[in-house]
Amino acid sequence: MKESIRKIVRKLHREITGTASAPSKRKRPSRRRKRAMVAPIGNVTTGQTVFDDRSLRFRSLTLAEADLSDLTRPSTLDGAFKIRVVKRTHAHRDAVALVQRKYAGRGYAIPALDHTPRVLTFIAYDEGQVVGTVGVGLDSGRGLSADELYRAEIDRLRAAGCRLCEFTRLAVDRTAATKPVLAGLFHTSYLYASRICGCTHAVIEVNPRHVAFYGKELKFDPIGPERPNARVNAPAVLLCASFESIAHGLAKYAGRHPPPGSKRSLFHYGFPPEEEVGVLTRLCELVARR
Repeated sequence: MKESIRKIVRKLHREITGTASAPSKRKRPSRRRKRAMVAPIGNVTTGQTVFDDRSLRFRSLTLAEADLSDLTRPSTLDGAFKIRVVKRTHAHRDAVALVQRKYAGRGYAIPALDHTPRVLTFIAYDEGQVVGTVGVGLDSGRGLSADELYRAEIDRLRAAGCRLCEFTRLAVDRTAATKPVLAGLFHTSYLYASRICGCTHAVIEVNPRHVAFYGKELKFDPIGPERPNARVNAPAVLLCASFESIAHGLAKYAGRHPPPGSKRSLFHYGFPPEEEVGVLTRLCELVARR
């Protein structure tokens, strides 16, 4: 498993730098560059953090490594924006509480939190507060939760050779900086599903009023008609995006400023290439220990 992890990280490095091997020795990195690094494979500290940054009030995003004992102390969570893999009971409670609050505020029924190994949940914290969560479910013999409403549409994707995952129970606290939170969660989910698990496409069920947003910001296209979703007591539309198109958007925009007079899309808030390597490395290590 560790060897395959190393191969993934080396491949990503070659794609970013255009080199065929690891970079040669360079001058000593600045303090900012040091913060953008993670411990090397085989020497990673404990914990479930995949991205660790200064608070969203300070928009200069960098990556740092954190120890689990530090992460559980409120004093060290203050001022930090973190994306973590949900593995512990208190983190599951945090994710459930946010989903319940956001769904109830919209009049939705509360979906059950899936604890099965095929679903990995990510949770975002900012200054010690839960600000976002999303689950990534991998297709299997049990299917996807979206099969309940859209089995025919999803089966067509399977028949076409698509390797599927689904994004579920997405919730973001709108009192936080919504776009950076969404971008961080989606970029992390993309790295896990596409780069580690080999998925080619993602599906998501959304409220009809959100279809335009997902299409504009993340290249999701409708592939199923509006139908009533009894799981959340609200209408739903099935959307699908290829990870190839998402990868293209990230490569073109992540970490870059938009042209003057234009607005930032979610892709602009994605991890820059050097930070993406660190997040992917950390994810690989956590998945290897599952």
